[in-house]
Amino acid sequence: MNDFSALGEKLKNTRNEMGLSLSEVSSMTGVSKTMLSQIERSESIPTIATVWKIANGLKIKFETLLEYTNTLYDVKSIDNMIPLTDNDDHILIYCIFPFSPISGFEFFYGIIKPGCNYSAVHHKNSNTEYLLISQGEIELVVGTNTYHLKAGSAIAFDSREDHKYINNSEVDAIAHFIISYK
Repeated sequence: MNDFSALGEKLKNTRNEMGLSLSEVSSMTGVSKTMLSQIERSESIPTIATVWKIANGLKIKFETLLEYTNTLYDVKSIDNMIPLTDNDDHILIYCIFPFSPISGFEFFYGIIKPGCNYSAVHHKNSNTEYLLISQGEIELVVGTNTYHLKAGSAIAFDSREDHKYINNSEVDAIAHFIISYK
């Protein structure tokens, strides 16, 4: 995603295709009408949590709101993308491979910065999250269980459960997330 105008356009187009007003979308998602309007006009860059709230409320895939291409052999680089951020920019998420009904998953590259304590809202539309740490280390809290993951560690868990990413170290952790759907 080179800018967030595509996200705003996709939100507006999706809302119009569903025949919904901003007020109705606000009621369904818990995101204020003002914020939705600002996103549609590309005046506000939403947080990851806000995009998830919109996707969950509209019962659509997260990637529906993100710009993507279906071209095979399309080299992707985070250098050409603007990440979704949250937790005061302590977590940056890049949508590398958006959801495809053929694959049934989406792939994200994440940078989890020192001091990150990000609570992910459970993903109502997905069923499994696969997480691989390729640099650094984090604590992953899923429900009441805590897992210590260091570089080279991976875990699969029920993405519908509330979960949290914590980086108590002094270096960035690099994470690869695959979200699969039913």
